[in-house]
Amino acid sequence: MTDTAPKARDSRTAVYAGVFDPPTLAHLELIERALGLFDRLVVVVAVNAAKSSSMFTTEERVALLDSSIPDRLKGSVRVEAYDGLVAPYAEKIGACALVRAMRPVTDADYEIALSLMNAKLAPSIPTVLLVARAEHVYLSSTFVRDAARFDGLIMDGTVPEPVAAALRERFAHRAGYRSSPAGSGRNGAEGSG
Repeated sequence: MTDTAPKARDSRTAVYAGVFDPPTLAHLELIERALGLFDRLVVVVAVNAAKSSSMFTTEERVALLDSSIPDRLKGSVRVEAYDGLVAPYAEKIGACALVRAMRPVTDADYEIALSLMNAKLAPSIPTVLLVARAEHVYLSSTFVRDAARFDGLIMDGTVPEPVAAALRERFAHRAGYRSSPAGSGRNGAEGSG
């Protein structure tokens, strides 16, 4: 007999899901901020069928994200892949909330609509919308991907060092890896992992 009933609600565990292709410093900031609200966080690397041109496989994204989480947070964070609707999954594992990232204006309609849909799928689990600090608020995986893919550029202050290394390896064939013109070439990895 398979146990499909939801676990008892854990008032201190939340789920933060995303595609994370690739993980950015904004993602890490939101993980840390979520841990200011919750004791434990399950970071779900979701499979997004609408994004068929992934830069990294799901397994690579899990590994990159896991290796980018600072050691001081590792005991409170679990990174895993999941291919399905996240709200029912969060309910099934007994999470108390869904954490979502929101950029000003650009994400508002989508995130509010998703929050309302998640409320229909898992009525007992609220969605907590977090906004990154100003330095990361407009940072997106798409910008990072495009800069690396089309220009061989890994912009400083955008990704943790494990991700920068993976991007350098992936795009070594481009006309020479370079960091952003104003940057130090360290890719913003200071203190991030």
